[in-house]
Amino acid sequence: MVSKELHFTKAAEKLGISQPTLSHQIKTLEQEVGFPLFNRVGKKIELTKAGEIVQQEALNVQGSLQSMTSQIAAFTKAEIGELKIAVLPGEITDLVSTLCIHFNRLYPNIKVIIQTTDEVEQAVLENRADFGIGFHFDQQDRLQVTKLYEEEFYLISSHSDGRKKVPFSAVFDSPVILFPNRHQCRKIIDKASAEAGRKLEPIVETSSIEAILNLVHNGIGHSVVSRTLYEFYGTEDLFFQHIEQPALTRAVYLVMKKNCFVNYPARKYMELLIREIERLRFHTEEEEIASLQNTLL
Repeated sequence: MVSKELHFTKAAEKLGISQPTLSHQIKTLEQEVGFPLFNRVGKKIELTKAGEIVQQEALNVQGSLQSMTSQIAAFTKAEIGELKIAVLPGEITDLVSTLCIHFNRLYPNIKVIIQTTDEVEQAVLENRADFGIGFHFDQQDRLQVTKLYEEEFYLISSHSDGRKKVPFSAVFDSPVILFPNRHQCRKIIDKASAEAGRKLEPIVETSSIEAILNLVHNGIGHSVVSRTLYEFYGTEDLFFQHIEQPALTRAVYLVMKKNCFVNYPARKYMELLIREIERLRFHTEEEEIASLQNTLL
C-alpha cells in the first residue's frame, strides 16, 4: 500500500492502522532485507531499486495466493465462478464477446469480465486476467504465448463483379467504410496504403461492425474486414473477395502465465475457442494448438 500511495499517512489510512505502526513495520522489513525500500525526500517518498524488487516479489506472492484460492474454488464450485479475459481494443473484442454468448448458454452461472486494454500482458502477469487474446505479444519467461490461427482480410461489398481475388488497389476504386484508425484492422490497412504511396479517405468511419455491414449492405460503399468478423456476423447477403498484391494477414495469439493453474471457467472458454477455430477451418499451428490443449487437461 505504501508503494502504491507513496505516502505513509495515506497508506496507513487505507490500511486502517496508525502511521507510526506502519512506519515501524516498514523499518522492520528494511532491516530484514538489509536495504532501504524508500527514498525519503521531505514529505515525499519513492521506491528504491531494492524496494522495486520487494514490491514485485510481493505481487508474485499475492498472485500465488490468488492461484491457490482459484484451484481450491475450481474443485468446490465446479460451474460457478468468474472468468476474466484481457483483449486489445478494437475488433478482437467482437470475437471474444460473440463467443461469450455461446459460453453463457453453456455455463450461465459463470460471470464473464472482458477487460479491454493496450497492456494485455501486464493484465495477465498481475492476475487481473486469466488469459489474454491479441495480435502480438513479446516472448517473456513468465508468459506462455500460443499462436491460435492466422487469418486474411476480405474486401466485402453488396454486389459481385465475378472476381474471387482482387489487388489491394481495388480498395481505392469505390467509397470505403472502415474502422477508426485506432483499431488494429485499420492499422494494417493504413500500413498497406502507405506502402502503396496512397492514403485512404473513408466515406464513413465507425467502431461498430454491425454498422459497417449494414452500410455495405445498403450500397453506401465497400469495406475491408478480417475473416474473423466476416465469419462471426450475418454476412450471407454480402460478397467477399480475397485481397492480394499485397495479401493482408495477421496472426491471433493467446497469452497466459506459464506453469499457472488454469481454472475451470478459463479451461472451458479456451476449449470452446479452439473448437470454433477448428470449425471455421482457420489456418492454425497444429503443434501450438495441441500444446495448449495438453495444458487444459
